[in-house]
Amino acid sequence: MTDMTRSDANGFVATRRRALPEKNVEMSEMVPSQRESGVGDDLGALVKAIRVIAQAIDTRSKAMARLSGLTIPQVVVLAGIRDLGEVTTNSLSRHVDLSPGTVVAILDKLAERGFVERYRSPTDRRIVHSRLTGEGAEILARAPSLLPDDAVEAITRMPEADRAALVAAFRSVAGLLRGIS
Repeated sequence: MTDMTRSDANGFVATRRRALPEKNVEMSEMVPSQRESGVGDDLGALVKAIRVIAQAIDTRSKAMARLSGLTIPQVVVLAGIRDLGEVTTNSLSRHVDLSPGTVVAILDKLAERGFVERYRSPTDRRIVHSRLTGEGAEILARAPSLLPDDAVEAITRMPEADRAALVAAFRSVAGLLRGIS
């Protein structure tokens, strides 16, 4: 219980007691609409799954760096250049879902290592293109898969409808999280 005091127009003070929730009441019990519909449980499970995925990506990224000397974003950018051919930074950025600034920083590192060449467009000097070098194509071919082999095998064995549902679910979550900073 807590006391609430208030003055009336004549300056008299009135005290009224109101009940507060018990300290041990879970927050989900304080919001019955979420609790009753299972939204709170679903949000908790979603957050946990995202944490597991983030941990798995971190672990995979460290393994890739040990095995190939490349980070996951570097492999993604190299693969994007391979897929698109000679490409502008903006087109590559859209293709790999990374900001143009991030792509430029990655391209700078890859160019320093001799994996990509960057050059200005002959028709518009403001536009910079990137292309894979022979060494870049070679290291990309030797780079491990972005997903662990057992995950690739499990996904490959899934029925097509289940794979499509999995892809749709991940795209949906990615879309929901895209605006988070």
